[in-house]
Amino acid sequence: MRCGRLDRVHPLRRPLVVLPLAVALAGYAWWASGLRPFTRASLAATMLGGAVSIVVGMGGPPAGRSPQGGVAGAGHAAWAALFLLLAAWELIFFLQQPRADHPTLSSLANAVLAERPARSLAFALWLVLGACLARR
Repeated sequence: MRCGRLDRVHPLRRPLVVLPLAVALAGYAWWASGLRPFTRASLAATMLGGAVSIVVGMGGPPAGRSPQGGVAGAGHAAWAALFLLLAAWELIFFLQQPRADHPTLSSLANAVLAERPARSLAFALWLVLGACLARR
């Protein structure tokens, strides 16, 4: 898991740890993605995976940061603008008819994540992203 430049080798980057961790992550993602949606079991699997991801991410040294140029908070403004754009897309297309001609982001995601391998991959990537974000 590479989230940024490391000043020292993170314990999870050692070769004897990476492969078993990757296998465990893939197995957990496959198992969790096979659970029936909107059940207590799927909620528990998602929350447990997210919590472990955060703990793993917080376990090492923080990711190296490069000097930022420009206006302070410009990155936050860009993320906020992207979030607002996506929220506006979802709302505008949700209100349009017929639905087949105006797909929302969630309906597009449902089509992509219809098959279990795609759901498993998305779940594993979500866990890795959570660990990377926890390092900041």
